[in-house]
Parts: sequence; C-alpha cells; structure tokens
Amino acid sequence: MKLLILGCGYTGQRLAQHLIDKNIPVHITNRQGEPILGLKVPTFVFAHDPQTSILPPADAYAGVTHILSTIPPNAQGADPVLQDLLPTLETLPLQWFGYLSTTGVYGDTQGAWVDETSPLRTQVVRSHHRVQAENLFLRSALPTHIFRLPGIYGPGRSIFERLRAGTAQNILKPGHVFSRIHVDDIVQTLWQSMQQPHPSSIYNVADDLPSEPSTLILEAAHLLGIDPTPPISYDSAQMSAMAQSFWQECRRVSNLKIKTELGIKLLYPSYREGLQAIKAAENRKNP
Repeated sequence: MKLLILGCGYTGQRLAQHLIDKNIPVHITNRQGEPILGLKVPTFVFAHDPQTSILPPADAYAGVTHILSTIPPNAQGADPVLQDLLPTLETLPLQWFGYLSTTGVYGDTQGAWVDETSPLRTQVVRSHHRVQAENLFLRSALPTHIFRLPGIYGPGRSIFERLRAGTAQNILKPGHVFSRIHVDDIVQTLWQSMQQPHPSSIYNVADDLPSEPSTLILEAAHLLGIDPTPPISYDSAQMSAMAQSFWQECRRVSNLKIKTELGIKLLYPSYREGLQAIKAAENRKNP
C-alpha cells in the first residue's frame, strides 16, 4: 500500500500520521508544495488555477495504490482534481480512491434522520457543487468511495479554542441539532475502507449523538472550569453568511453503514467523550 493525499489539511495530516505509524508510505500535496511541520513525507505542489494550474510531477504518483482527495470544489463549482488530474489518475493501477464530501448534500430534513439512501435536497450552492463532484467521481474509472462528513473537530480544532478566544456564541434555537465527528474516527473509517474496498460505496461518517450546540458549549465550559458563554437567541445572533447557511438546515445523520459494513466502533461516540479526550491530552502535555 502507498497513499497519496491530495490537499493535505487537518484530516489529511491525521490520516498521514496514522499510516506513517504503520510504516506505510505516504505522499501528500498542498498548494505550496512545502513540507508540513512534524509530517515527514514527500510533499508535492498541486495548485489549481483556471488559467495556469501547477500539477504534481510524475514522482508524486510513483507506486501509489490508494488516493484520497480532501480538496473542495472552488467558488465556481469546479473540482480541481476532476478538472486537472482525472485523466492521469485513471491510468494508475489504483485499488482505492476516496473523496471527502459533506453531509450538507442532504439538505434540511427538519431534524429527521438521513442515511446514505436519502434524497439529496440541499438548497445551498456549495453543497450542490459537492453533489456534482460526487457524481462525476462515481462515474469515472476510479475505484471511488465517498465519505460524507458533518462538523469535524479534534485536537487544536474544537469548541475549546473558540471559548478561550471569546468567540464562541451560545446560540439557542430549541430543537436545532448538528451532527459531528472526531477527526480520529474519520481516520479509522478511511483506514478500514482502504483495507476493505467497496468501489462506488458512499458512507456517512458521524458520531452517535446529534445535539444542540448549546449542550456542546456547556460541556466544554465545564471541562475548562469556566462559566459558559451567555446564551443568545438565534434571531439576535451575528453570523457570517456561511454560518447562517449551516443554521438553515437541521438533520440527524445515521452512521449505521460504517458500523455494519466496515466494522467501525467509534472511539468517540459523542462530543462528550471527544472533548474529554482532548482536554485529557492537553492536561498531559501541560500538567
């Protein structure tokens, strides 16, 4: 096995380290082609531009058996990998190709559960772009696996950072829930899928407990030993256009398929276990 990660951000870095720990070779790309601190892997440039894209060299693909794309469509809706790399990727002897998508493709279900067979009814433009990218990857010659992700959190990227910075808004909208997933549960799901390829499969990767954001803030504040951010009503909250689009949709995401087909046992079944583990790791690092 040899993995190439296209667009190695937060999740990609955690996956790369997981494979490195298993002595599996990994190549990565980013827009600068510069090494990532603490990640000792060959790094190549891939910078998509409508006029002059910079593509990875042949060395990036040497011996690669598995590829993960974490790159979202651009503002115009074009997927950089599909637009610039697909002909090259289709010539490789790949065993597995993974694409990180979003549970936003389901749209608003007013809190009802969705699974991988649910209709895709998003009214959000960027989620429409994801649907288009999913379909094109599935129709390609690649051994495609789609992973639909909700809100991602983990070490260095959780409600703790926003509480400490004073930027967390405790927005109350009764009955409005979000699904979440700890980054390490994404990693274990990707790893299991790589070992058990089912081309053309789609997986929701979410934890067991969709919940209201205010419950997350209360738990995190308790773990930090601080008072929670004062609650404010949804109607009075100041939010960016992107944040508003998240709050316009409410759904609960089923994770049954990753458990039954891939044998996943979540490391962090809810935000409670996830936040407790992050805080415990911080305490060990800074006793």
